[in-house]
Amino acid sequence: MTTDNTVTVASRLHSADTRYWWQPALADFVADYAVAKRLRQHWLDPLLYRQPAVHWRNYEASYDVRELEPADRTQQTYGLREYFVPVSKFDAFVPQLASVLQQHNVNVLNVSVRHALPDKGSLLAWAPQETFAFVIYYRQGTDEQAKQHTDIWSQQLIEAVLAQGGSYYLPYQPSASPAQFQRAYPRAAEFFQLKQQYDPQNRFSSQFWAKYQPPFAAGV
Repeated sequence: MTTDNTVTVASRLHSADTRYWWQPALADFVADYAVAKRLRQHWLDPLLYRQPAVHWRNYEASYDVRELEPADRTQQTYGLREYFVPVSKFDAFVPQLASVLQQHNVNVLNVSVRHALPDKGSLLAWAPQETFAFVIYYRQGTDEQAKQHTDIWSQQLIEAVLAQGGSYYLPYQPSASPAQFQRAYPRAAEFFQLKQQYDPQNRFSSQFWAKYQPPFAAGV
């Protein structure tokens, strides 16, 4: 967002030498205890955001991933999900989002809402119209049961957002079913045809390709 107001933080970038120790510890604390979530909601966040902040754009873009990196990912890890809802469907989607997360007891640390302008040119455009994006930051286990649990609530949220004419963000864990992917990205066939044209040997692949590419793109 552009503003003529005076910046409240003069630095244009975060220092590369910054040591992140309290941020990961705080994330673990919030994830571990329900009371910590309430403390954050009713005390910490109001304190941190009591005054409007004006930062340089590059300052906001230069946060280091170490700020969120836990000490160990052996048994638990953090993940992101993002769901795009047409502006007119904001009020309809919010209670559906809350219902699914509460029903499945998802360990949510944060839900951010951002605004996205339409993208009418990309074949895999997640915002063909003006949208609000709901970004969910959560913690989950790393065992197979935990992964299946994440897939279940993720697919339910995808159904909810598709019902409102929206979509979901592709780069995260591929929980969506192939049918859901096709509904969210109706121009996917054109995209895969181009992939086949420029990479007929399928040299470039990923979990995304393995799950969603049609047979012709897989060289079958």
